[in-house]
Amino acid sequence: MKWSVHPAKKNQTKTFLSLLFIIIFLIAVLIFYGIYWTILGFAILFISLYSYYFPTHYELTDDEIIIKNIFVTQHRRLGEFTKVYLGKNGILLSPFKHRTILNRFRGVFLLLPENRESIIKQLKKQIEKSEDNNR
Repeated sequence: MKWSVHPAKKNQTKTFLSLLFIIIFLIAVLIFYGIYWTILGFAILFISLYSYYFPTHYELTDDEIIIKNIFVTQHRRLGEFTKVYLGKNGILLSPFKHRTILNRFRGVFLLLPENRESIIKQLKKQIEKSEDNNR
């Protein structure tokens, strides 16, 4: 199962306003601090917001989830995860059986498209199956 998520394309008004704000901010930094700080500010903003402005592609196979974005391709085995948490914009795959503060650092958050039910159902089924195989 494959899907792609591109938040900037989905919400174009928010994208336009955020780009306008970033441009105004970088112009102000250029005026008051110079070109080097502007380049540094642009680099920091670009790196921190890349998942919003560029698409992320997901592929769910029988035993792993593959996450591809502009910088990196991540391969994670489904056997690593034991719990699935639904969120507003996606789903969190957690390696812990119970809620913990470490979920955000050790887990993987997957953005989901509008037609999310089939993806959620498939992920839950495969995580339960891989957990049963690990016992």
